[in-house]
Amino acid sequence: MNARRALYFDGRSSRAHAVEAAIDGGELALHGDGVARREPLSALRITARLGRTPRTIAFADGAQLVLDDADDLDAAFASADRVQSWVDRIERRWRSVALAPAISVATGVLLLQFGVPWGAERIARRMPATVEAGLGRSVLDQLDRWAFEPSTLPQARRDALAQRFADLLEPGEDASVRIAFRHAPKIGANAFALPGGTIVFTDQLVALVGDEREFLAVAAHELGHERHRHTLRQALQGSAVAVLAALFAGDVSSAGSVVVAVPTFLLDGHYSRAFESEADEAAFATLVAHGISPRWFATIMRKLEAEASDTTELPYLSSHPPTAGRIARAERLADGFEAALPAQHAAVH
Repeated sequence: MNARRALYFDGRSSRAHAVEAAIDGGELALHGDGVARREPLSALRITARLGRTPRTIAFADGAQLVLDDADDLDAAFASADRVQSWVDRIERRWRSVALAPAISVATGVLLLQFGVPWGAERIARRMPATVEAGLGRSVLDQLDRWAFEPSTLPQARRDALAQRFADLLEPGEDASVRIAFRHAPKIGANAFALPGGTIVFTDQLVALVGDEREFLAVAAHELGHERHRHTLRQALQGSAVAVLAALFAGDVSSAGSVVVAVPTFLLDGHYSRAFESEADEAAFATLVAHGISPRWFATIMRKLEAEASDTTELPYLSSHPPTAGRIARAERLADGFEAALPAQHAAVH
C-alpha cells in the first residue's frame, strides 16, 4: 500500500490525528501529528468493503485508523479475511448481483422441497416416545371436541376388530400402537393414524366394511403411516419454521408445538403422493405376510370412492386421495398372490 493520508484515533480521546499510513515489510507504519507507530498486519483487523465508503483498521489496544478505500488495501489484508475478500469480489461483478435474486429463490425452493422434508423426518424419528405420545393425546382430545363423538358400535364388535387389528402388529408394537373407535357423522367413513401410535377408525368406516379383510386392508395402510411417522412428518413439513427452529436448536422436543396443525391436516389436508405410496407398499407387504390378498385393499378403496361420490361429508379419500394407479397396483399384486396360493386366498384369515 502506497503512503496515504488517514485519520488516527488513539482510543483514549476523541481527537483525530492527521497521519500518513503505509505498509512496509508486513507492517502498518504511521507517522505525523505526534504519532509514530508500527504494527504487524496480522494483529490488525479491517472492516468489510462497502462500495467506496472509508475503511477502518482496528488495533488491538482500541486505536483506529480511518482511511479512504482503495484496491491495494484488500491486497494488503487479503490473508486476514479470505471469505470477505471473496464476497467483495462477487458483489463487484454485475452478473453476480443480477443473479442474486434468482439464486435466493432457487435456494428457498430447494430448502422447502428437500431441506424441510429431510428435517421433518429427522425430527419425527428422533422425537422422544413420551413427547410423541403426549402429542397424540392432545390431538385426539382436540378431535374429540371438534369432530368426534363416542363410538356407537357394540362392544363385542369393537373387541373383535381390535383383536384382528392386533394380529397385524409386529412384535413389540402392542405396547405402542393402539386402536380407537369414534362416531363421526360430520366426517364420515375415515381412519387416522395419530402421532404416538393411536389409530382411529370411525363407526362410518366400519359400517362400510362387508368383510373383515377390508377392515384389515385399511388398518394395514394406517399402520404404514404410523410406522413411517407420516402424520407427524406431514404436519411438520407444513410448519417449516418449527422444523428449522428445532434443527438449529438441536431440541426435537420443541417441535411439539406443531400439535395445533395436526387436527387441521387430518380433517382438511391429505398425505403427499410419496407418503401414500409408501403406506400402500407397507400395507401390501403386511397383508401378504398374513396370508391376505391385496385385492381387499382395492375392494375397500372402491367402496370408499363410491361413498365419496354419494355424500357431502369429509370421507376417507379426502385425506387419502385415490388414484387408479394405486388400485391397479393392489390388483396386480393380488393376481400374483392368488396365483401362488389359489386355495387359500378366498378364506378369511
